[in-house]
Amino acid sequence: MSEGSSNRIIDLINFFAAHPTESFSLSEVLDHLPISTGSTHRALKSLTEAGYLSRHAKHKTYSLGLTLVAVGQAALERHPAVQLARGEMARLTAELGLQCVATVVFDEELISVAKTGSTPADQGIRHVGERRPFIPPLGLGHVAWAEPASIEAYLARGTGTGARGEEMRVYLRSALETIRLRGFAVAADGPAVKSVWQMIWDHAAKFHDAHYWAQMRRLLGDLSKDEFQLLTLDRDASLRLAYISAPVFSAGGEVVLSMSMSGFAGNFDGGEALQLAERLCTAAAHVTGETHGRRPRVGAWS
Repeated sequence: MSEGSSNRIIDLINFFAAHPTESFSLSEVLDHLPISTGSTHRALKSLTEAGYLSRHAKHKTYSLGLTLVAVGQAALERHPAVQLARGEMARLTAELGLQCVATVVFDEELISVAKTGSTPADQGIRHVGERRPFIPPLGLGHVAWAEPASIEAYLARGTGTGARGEEMRVYLRSALETIRLRGFAVAADGPAVKSVWQMIWDHAAKFHDAHYWAQMRRLLGDLSKDEFQLLTLDRDASLRLAYISAPVFSAGGEVVLSMSMSGFAGNFDGGEALQLAERLCTAAAHVTGETHGRRPRVGAWS
């Protein structure tokens, strides 16, 4: 199989995984992905024969196949942190009424691997398997404990150039230091956030679209500093929260996944936000301990 064929197969699996409850005809797939008709037809046929996709005989549409259930279960057994995180998140959702999501980083994307609860229609993750671009400020909690070279590469992907870009890089370095010291990330909700979420939902279909990336970077550039990351949590301030996230660490001290809360209703003061963060950090620390992970020493290299 050529590299091009392999990439087409991967793009198709990722696309269907991001839309797990939907079915698509060949023409609808072509509307979403920049693949030729012949290549798409061959790839869909191969995936259907392998059971990774299912084809509706009457409607001639494709959807996720049952073979992927076995693949997913095998992956969970290989990565127990995901299953443990899901259990902790289910308890938090039941107690607090919030959506909880576990995400991992792969290459330059954030992938949701577990979800409990739901959020209002204009925010949050809809399905496990959804992908987001791993560019600032998305994924700050994943990169805060990374080595300096990885942090600089991350910052370079989305902060832009000129005075504004340098200002945001300075701010984000302060944010990363704050996240390491606190042990969690927290950002404010605001008018620009909803537009970012709308772009995120289009990510799987637009991943190869230069216009999408230009729009995404523009919208992220419209976020206020508090929407990037809250550096202060004043106990008397009234805050509208977008998310709180906490890391789960591997045995080597790397962030293996991040657990986050979202779907907050109303405003919180800084003290209430800290209490929620402590609950989430406790849950993440439990998953770290159960998987024999270790939290790295703050300031080991910073």
